Amino acid sequence: MNREWTDEEIEILRRDRAAKVPVPVTAAKLNRPVPATYLRARMIGTQVQKHQSWGEEEVAQLRALVTANPPMTDKRIAETLGRTVTQVRWKMQDIGLIGVRDLSKLAKATSAAAASRQALSEPNARKLRDQVKPCPSKPAANAERSKPLQGLEQPRSSDTQMLAAALSRLAKKFDDVLKGAIAESENGMMQAAMAAIAEKKSIDERLVKLCRAAKPVSAPSSSSEQTAQEIALAAGVEQQAARSAPPKEQRISASKPAQPRAEATAPRGVVNDNTGLRARHLAARPASRPASVPLPPPPAPAPPPRIVVLDSPAPARPDMPAPDMQQTSGRGGWKSVRRDPAKIAAQSRAKSVNRADAVDLAQAAQAAIEQFIAQRGVTRSEVGGTQALVTRLQSRGYIVVSEGEGWVIDQRHRVADDKALMAFAAARGINLDAAA
Repeated sequence: MNREWTDEEIEILRRDRAAKVPVPVTAAKLNRPVPATYLRARMIGTQVQKHQSWGEEEVAQLRALVTANPPMTDKRIAETLGRTVTQVRWKMQDIGLIGVRDLSKLAKATSAAAASRQALSEPNARKLRDQVKPCPSKPAANAERSKPLQGLEQPRSSDTQMLAAALSRLAKKFDDVLKGAIAESENGMMQAAMAAIAEKKSIDERLVKLCRAAKPVSAPSSSSEQTAQEIALAAGVEQQAARSAPPKEQRISASKPAQPRAEATAPRGVVNDNTGLRARHLAARPASRPASVPLPPPPAPAPPPRIVVLDSPAPARPDMPAPDMQQTSGRGGWKSVRRDPAKIAAQSRAKSVNRADAVDLAQAAQAAIEQFIAQRGVTRSEVGGTQALVTRLQSRGYIVVSEGEGWVIDQRHRVADDKALMAFAAARGINLDAAA
C-alpha cells in the first residue's frame, strides 16, 4: 500500500538531490521503492531527465568502440562518449551491437552447458570401456575364413525327392485336417438347429395343452341331444298326471319327499326312474340360463421347420421400399403431451416483450457510445507538433494532462498554452525537432 509523502521526507529528498546523492541511496534511507522516489523527485522539480539525441558521428564512434581490439567494457565506452551506461546499452540493443557484457554471458552459458555434457558423458564412456574388452586377434582363423570354401558337397537328387514327398504329405494332411474341422463345425451347427427346433416344438405342444384345458367343452353331441329329448318327454308326462290327479292326492304328493313319489309313480309303467330324476334336476335349474355358444376347434399345430440343402443358390429377394417415416415433431419423435394453448400464447408474448427490451437496450447503448465520442471529440491521433511533444514528455516519465486550453504536468506545473508547454520541454532538453 502506498504511503503519503510527508514534509520531512520531501525535505530529505531535496537535500540529497542538492548534494547529488544517488536516488537509490535516498530510497533506502526513506524505506521507499526506487521508482516511486524517482517520480517524487521529478514532481518536486529536483530530478530533470535531459534527453540527448544520438547523431551519426556518435553512432559511428559507438560502433568503432564496440568492435575495437582489445574489446572495451560498456562503462569505458560510456565514459568515452560522455553518456551513461544505460544509454549506451539501449543504443547498442537498438542498432544490433553485442558488447563485452553480452559476450561474457554467452561464453559462461556455453561453457556451463559443455561442462555438464562432459560430466554426463564421462561416466558412460568409462562404463563402456570397462564392459567392452579387447579381443585377441586370430590371424590364422582370419586367414582360413578369407580362403574360398571348397569341397562342399552339392545336394543330391534323392534328398530333393524326399523333401518334395514330405511336403506333399504335409499338404494332404493339412487338407484333411481342414476338411475335418469344417465338417465338425457344420455338424455342430446342424445339431444346434435341431435342438432349437425341438425346443420350439415342445413349447408349441405345451401351449396347445394349456389352451385345451382352459376352454370349456360345450360342443353339442348326439348323446346330449337324446338326453334333452328324454327330459322333455318326462316333463310332459308329469304335467298330464298332475292335471288328472285329485286335489287331495296333489296335497299328499306335495307334502311327501321326492323319492317316495318317484317310487309310487314307478309301478305305473309310464316313465322310467332315471328319466324322472333328470327332469327334476332340470326343473331345479334356473330357466333364464343362456344357451352356450359352441367355440371353434383349436388350430392344428404348425409342422416343424425343416432344413433343406439346395444345390442351386437361393433366389434374390426383391428390394422392398422402405416405409415413409414422417416426423411429426420437431424434437425427433411423437409428442406425448398436449400443450396448453393459453401457456403457448403467454410464452410467445413474453418472447416478443424480451425481444423489444433487447432492441431498446441496444439502441440506448449505441446512443451512449455516440454521446461519449461526441463529448471527447475525434478519436484519431493528432498529427500536430503539440501532441508529439506531449508524447515525448510522457515517454520521459512526466504525467501530462490537458485542462481546458492549458496543460497540467505532474499535478504541480500548470502551463497556460502550447507555447508555455514548448518552453517547459525546451528547458528539459526536449524540443519539436527531437520530438518529430
